[in-house]
Amino acid sequence: MSDFDEFENVPKENAQTAEDQREPDGYQAPEARWYGVSYQTNYPPVLTSPEAARPRRGVRLALVAVILAITVVIGTVAFVGGYFINELYRDMNSDDGGGEPPTVTLPNSQTGGLGNQTVYESEGAQSYNYAAVVLPKNDGTGLDGHANGSAGDAATTRIAAVAAVRNSVVEITTTTVSNRGQLVAGAGSGVIIHADGIIVTNNHVIEGAAHIYVRLANGNTYEAYLRGTDEENDIAVLKITPREALTVARLGSSASLRYGEDVFAIGNPLGQLGGTVTEGIISALEREVEMDDGVVMTLLQTSAAINSGNSGGGLFNMAGELIGVVNAKYSATGVEGLGFAIPIDSALQSVRSLLDHGYIPGLPSLGATIVDSTMQVSFFQYVNLPYVYAVDGSSSALKAGDWIYKIDDTVVSTASALKRAVRTYEVGDTVTLTVYRNNQQMTVDVTLVEYIPENSSVSFN
Repeated sequence: MSDFDEFENVPKENAQTAEDQREPDGYQAPEARWYGVSYQTNYPPVLTSPEAARPRRGVRLALVAVILAITVVIGTVAFVGGYFINELYRDMNSDDGGGEPPTVTLPNSQTGGLGNQTVYESEGAQSYNYAAVVLPKNDGTGLDGHANGSAGDAATTRIAAVAAVRNSVVEITTTTVSNRGQLVAGAGSGVIIHADGIIVTNNHVIEGAAHIYVRLANGNTYEAYLRGTDEENDIAVLKITPREALTVARLGSSASLRYGEDVFAIGNPLGQLGGTVTEGIISALEREVEMDDGVVMTLLQTSAAINSGNSGGGLFNMAGELIGVVNAKYSATGVEGLGFAIPIDSALQSVRSLLDHGYIPGLPSLGATIVDSTMQVSFFQYVNLPYVYAVDGSSSALKAGDWIYKIDDTVVSTASALKRAVRTYEVGDTVTLTVYRNNQQMTVDVTLVEYIPENSSVSFN
């Protein structure tokens, strides 16, 4: 049996043909939309006849000499002028400690859906003392069986509760560069949980972003620093350096919630309707939901309307306390009122670890960067497998360029499936990987190391 014989019966959904690898004839990129903005312009070629494009030799030499001379003059002027313009710009935007923070006005192509507006830096966010942050939280004392559920005696009218917390919810816009070189904008929400500008949102809102922008209720926009993410629990922590006093969400107790308790969600649905409030009740307290990547999460279920862009926003009780971080909805024909949120009690465990360490300690890893890829197993057949893009040095058994087929006896076809399998082990465990290297199948033993991400900050520029 050849090294690739076992792929002969690959299911169709996991296999691709050579035809699948090519773009279809007449392919065009999608039209510019808010969620998939392309700023790539294809200009038509200028056609000239061969005769028209062939000047006489003498004329050609003279033109070359003139062009060279003009190029030298323009280059000199541009260099000198650029130097003085740059110095002037630096002087105008420098922060001497007594003036306004430096700002940059970014065009649409750099801000996705933000438009042409001033964006403020988050100065000092990287060196901020996150471990010293204190997040006061309602521990639920005295709320068991209360008629008002988690809101307790602090329950008030919906109008008053919304007014108290509405400005604590922010709009988040991200930009990424697709593999086609297109600029893609995404949108979500976040909640301010500390007066120094610490914001909680979902990992899937900011995952892979080159830039993260936070727009406050007053319209001021900041480029955020990413403190860290918890992929499995879908939590991320951002930091801005505010110019104004912020409205901070009060943290409630999700353990004290009751079935049927009144709640409301605030977020940025469709990426354009920031500050939208929707009402509902608690429909379930511990609903197990399988996400798109196969991860099973235990979530709050609510009947409050949840739409794209609400992710990362807040679910609040009638005391105006944050009792959940919105992260999912079930969307299908004929289905309504199935929204989900991460309970604040579990979300804050992730937030605390990210504040203290910048990552989630104790997670096992192969010590390599793994991505999804397709390996050719015959002339017309391709198979999806996790691909080792790079090795960080802690795992000498794996090599960049390996395709991973199995971890122990578990077959994996995607990087996320491999990650889920790895997370069932402990740091220090040794696993046997079946890999394809240089078209040969082999097994390698890898000792799992603690997952410590590289500096995940998004730098302002």
